[in-house]
Amino acid sequence: MEQSKLTKGFIFDIQGFSVHDGPGCRTLVFLKGCSLECAWCSNPEGISFIPEPLYRESRCTLDGLCIKACTHGAISICHNGESGKLYFDRKICARCTTYDCVKSCCSGALQLGGYEVSVHDIFATISRDRQYWGPGGGMTLTGGEPFTQPEFVHDLLKRCYDAYVHTAVETCGNVPWENYEISLPYIDWIFYDLKTLNESNRYPSTYQRQRNSPCLPVPVILDNARRLAEKFKGRIIFRLPVIPGFNDLPENIIETARFILSTGRNEINILPLHHLGREKYPLLGKKYYTTDFKIPDKDELHKIAQQFASMGIKCYIGSETPF
Repeated sequence: MEQSKLTKGFIFDIQGFSVHDGPGCRTLVFLKGCSLECAWCSNPEGISFIPEPLYRESRCTLDGLCIKACTHGAISICHNGESGKLYFDRKICARCTTYDCVKSCCSGALQLGGYEVSVHDIFATISRDRQYWGPGGGMTLTGGEPFTQPEFVHDLLKRCYDAYVHTAVETCGNVPWENYEISLPYIDWIFYDLKTLNESNRYPSTYQRQRNSPCLPVPVILDNARRLAEKFKGRIIFRLPVIPGFNDLPENIIETARFILSTGRNEINILPLHHLGREKYPLLGKKYYTTDFKIPDKDELHKIAQQFASMGIKCYIGSETPF
């Protein structure tokens, strides 16, 4: 067996029949690990680079089986009045490689967020799905940030490319340039996030205050965008998650449009903030800080789209994508 087929990486999901992440019907592979931690992230289970226990309190019977199974002493029962729930020391959990607590759970309260998989096994799933794609379908890598696992991504993309599978990736841009460079020959489409162009623009204030989150590393993201626009011969569609009060001001839209034009590209997909991922945060023992940020309505999105269009940028709203 070729060495590339043995390459392994960490993912947290594979989804078929996607129609919003590239042309045709596609299979999405969600990779673990992200170099950013956006307050509005809808896949918080993809931020950590390693598998981690997901705890669903409503299913927990507090039978103590997981506590006994954990040889690291990372789990305890936290009592709140008459009720109780499990508490996980996530720093200790990060050192675990056996996940005995999840294996011992009989109620379904514990699941494992992520697992290791080989290029060979993922490609087997892609090959199974391929017959259902129809014309123009393919595979899209997302996450998390795929390019935090550059060797795994390279080998998977090459395996698909060699099998004439259309490949697309979704990326936040905050990785070393070398992580992109080795895979460029095997990518057909790139979706590239431009969350903000303002270095002083921080995450929404509540999140910033609670987490002391740093600014987005804008220079790295913009530099990679310029390099990709120059060296990548396939299609790049920039993406802007519209976060009211963070990046929806006219000056940021104008600055973003000017930057896109400066790269020689002219497409952007604006995606409205949503709160569909907020129920995942308690599973990880995290708080979701952006509930109080409103979802932009259609009029606001159309106004932003018109700003882009007035500057010569093709703008697609939400799922109204060019594929």
